[in-house]
Amino acid sequence: MRPARFQQLLLDAASALPGAAAKSFADAGHARHPVGVAVEAGGRKSLWQIVVVGFPGESWGAADPEPTLGEKPALLELPTVTSDLSTVEQALVAQLLATDPGEIAAVEIYSTRPNPPAVGHGATLDMHDGSKVFINHVR
Repeated sequence: MRPARFQQLLLDAASALPGAAAKSFADAGHARHPVGVAVEAGGRKSLWQIVVVGFPGESWGAADPEPTLGEKPALLELPTVTSDLSTVEQALVAQLLATDPGEIAAVEIYSTRPNPPAVGHGATLDMHDGSKVFINHVR
């Protein structure tokens, strides 16, 4: 999975949320982080950084590889998006899973963990090609 391709997947997922609008960081004028999505939903704007760790042996200079598909994780119920950031986080992941053709092998949502990481909201997605995608709320 490449960052630019995942950014487009996340943009499409966020734009499909009822009452939401989404832009890439570049289109939203956010330059602090190179790749991510600005989402306006539930009466607030939130910024979601994307970090991708390539699969073992991947060459970032090579052409974008064909997607590796496999068994999809269970779908999540799409929550109603409110001003609570957890609902935006969970809705983004639910919409990603609903539109995923089978590239996502597993997902972990940060706010639902017993001890959420310092970033608080976001998700780690394990991809069938061996790469990992981190979606981190940054503001």
